[in-house]
Amino acid sequence: MPHGLVVKLEKAPEEPRLVLLTAGSQGEPLSALARFAAQRHPVVNVQAGDWVIISARPIPGNERLVHQTINNLYRNGARVFYSDTDHVHVSGHAHRDELRRMLELVRPRNFIPVHGEYRQLQHHADLARETGIPPERVFIVEDGQTVELDRDGARLGEKVVAGFVYVDGLGIGDVEQVVLRDRRRLSQDGILVVTLAVDRDTGTVRAGPDLVSRGFMEEDLSADLLAQAKAVALEAVERVSSARPETQLLQEAVHESVLKLVHRRTKRRPMVIPVITEL
Repeated sequence: MPHGLVVKLEKAPEEPRLVLLTAGSQGEPLSALARFAAQRHPVVNVQAGDWVIISARPIPGNERLVHQTINNLYRNGARVFYSDTDHVHVSGHAHRDELRRMLELVRPRNFIPVHGEYRQLQHHADLARETGIPPERVFIVEDGQTVELDRDGARLGEKVVAGFVYVDGLGIGDVEQVVLRDRRRLSQDGILVVTLAVDRDTGTVRAGPDLVSRGFMEEDLSADLLAQAKAVALEAVERVSSARPETQLLQEAVHESVLKLVHRRTKRRPMVIPVITEL
């Protein structure tokens, strides 16, 4: 490149005319373009009159992030050219005839289509069979499916665990689905704890019930509902305690009655946790 054509980013604000080649066409929140657009970059940010060319199409699922970046660019006075409104992008993926030509040139003994969704892998595999590759040597492989290769050829092997690995504190990959399900419920509907004490011998209620809610409803706004929940919890204990059942049966009765009331009144399903103490 000619001397002086490239400048350091720190000197960019001093240049009257400048072209920035930057990442962020898919709206990645930490990318340079997203930071330029949101005025969060320490050196360069979009200004009124800037032109921004996004030469890419949104990957399915990224539309919201891409549109958010474009909106931020417009919000700060930029003029944006992108694939929905301007001819500024041509796919970098090969077309059908180009894929066929590659297969005819390489003539592979075994073929595994990669990159794309399952329907696209299937079309690519069909194309390979059309070029003469035996069907038993064409493999469509998804995440977790192994392929064994040796002198005799290729074959599908065993499936292995593949996917997201959750990092939770010091634990890596040790968060079970049931834990994630509980956290999802807590984030959506909150938690309601019902505490009471019963007599060990007679099964009668000695203290409570008391209710504590978190992430469910403001207690001041739901005083009437919480009072009803206390009443149905007390009725549930008195209904089953005559037979002096085990604590687990009492907990199940309280859980069912309180959850049924709350759902009928609010159409929400908070995590109801009965805590019963025997005295």
